[in-house]
Formats: sequence, structure tokens, C-alpha cells
Amino acid sequence: MKRFDCLKLLAPLVDQHMLTVTSLSSNTAFWSDLRREGANFFGCNMGLCIPFALGLTVAFPKRKVIALDSDGSLMVDTSSLITVADVNPPNFVAIIMDNGSYARMGSTFTTRKTDLEKIAQGAGIANTATVRSEEALSGAVERALKASGPHFIVAKVEPDRVRVKGDPHRTYGRFMRECFVDAVRCHPDYPQTRK
Repeated sequence: MKRFDCLKLLAPLVDQHMLTVTSLSSNTAFWSDLRREGANFFGCNMGLCIPFALGLTVAFPKRKVIALDSDGSLMVDTSSLITVADVNPPNFVAIIMDNGSYARMGSTFTTRKTDLEKIAQGAGIANTATVRSEEALSGAVERALKASGPHFIVAKVEPDRVRVKGDPHRTYGRFMRECFVDAVRCHPDYPQTRK
């Protein structure tokens, strides 16, 4: 499977009130092109995508929060999965794009013995899957979006063959953060008045 095709498949399943967080990877460039509207927080540094998304699940318990992480990023802080299991948020969906490589810097441990799904299971997350086809991914995501979670899905994808840039003005820095906050403020369960 190709990462872009997986994210393209996911985009129409994500409604306007779901919140998404991406890791600092091709996920950011692709997702910013595929989902131009809604509450998107792009480009979390390695190891921060899952924890940031988990915080959003607590802040917005009625909204699905989707973490679009990558294998290299998650392996920086797999202990975050223990916290996910402990908090047990019903609205949390993690989709890990596992391409077995750190961009162009070499392979990750998932090309050898490391199994991210087993790590999530060991942390205590009950709803897990590893998928190797678009059909399997679609089914796993649809189940996760309809059911109570947390859900952890590993999508085995090919390494990206080209460097993906995206629009840095839209996906990083102050402008991105302001767009995210503006989108969050439009959510029906965001408190409109503060005393």
C-alpha cells in the first residue's frame, strides 16, 4: 500500500467535527492536501503525536480524535501507549503509517523484529489491528470510528519514493496553530463563554 492512497481513503471518513493530529512525516504534507478544512494539528515532533492527540480526547470527549502517526515517530515514545491504555479514551483512534524507514536515513526496527501492534496490546490497548491492504484499512477505520475505543491500527505502507514537501506556511508554525485553534473554537462542544 502507498501512504497517500491510505490517507486518501481515510479523508472522506473523517467528518468536520473530528480532530486530527499528524506526526512530522509525509503524513503532514499528504493530510494537509487531503483535508483542508477542520481541526488539523500538523507536524508534531517525533514521539509527540500520540500524547498530543490523547490530550485532545480528554478536552473533547464527544469528538473522535485521530492520531496519524508513523513508525519512527511512535518508537521514540512507545510509553505513551501505556498512558492511552490507562486513560482508555473511547474517542481515540491511532493510525500508524509503518513504512519501515526513517525517511531516507535508514530502516526502523519494524523491518526486523519489532511489532507495533503487539506493543500496543502489551500496553493494554484491546482494539488493535495490523492491515496490509486498503480494504482491510477501510474496514478497520470504519469500525474504529463507529465503536468505542481506544483503537490502534498499524497500516503497513511502502516507503515514500519522493520527498513530499507540502505547504510549510499552512502546516507549521504560528499560522497552522492559529488555524487549528480557530477550527477548535467552532466545535459545538467548545465553551463559547468563559466567566
